[in-house]
Amino acid sequence: MKFVDMSSDVGLWMDVEEFAIAKERDDLVFYSLEPVAAQIEEYDAIADGVVNSLSADKPLIDAYPGREKAHYWAGMWTNAFYGFTVAMIFIALVTIILRVRGGM
Repeated sequence: MKFVDMSSDVGLWMDVEEFAIAKERDDLVFYSLEPVAAQIEEYDAIADGVVNSLSADKPLIDAYPGREKAHYWAGMWTNAFYGFTVAMIFIALVTIILRVRGGM
């Protein structure tokens, strides 16, 4: 919020952003919201990064270029590992059950 003193004698001020002219009053207090807007933009970038982390094909926040599918491949390898582990445990249990029952 930036103001220009139009006339000191009459007490007219102009808001540069909205081109509005108003009379200066003693009961008004003006605060600059530029630091707040900068902080909101920073939080907006962080929120975009969090939303992008939920998708497998979008870039992560502060990630190196070319790592857009990092979560996709990590998920594939993790699922393959756990799938292999569960399958081996299942095969071992079936083998033990068949040996105990005398089926082999």
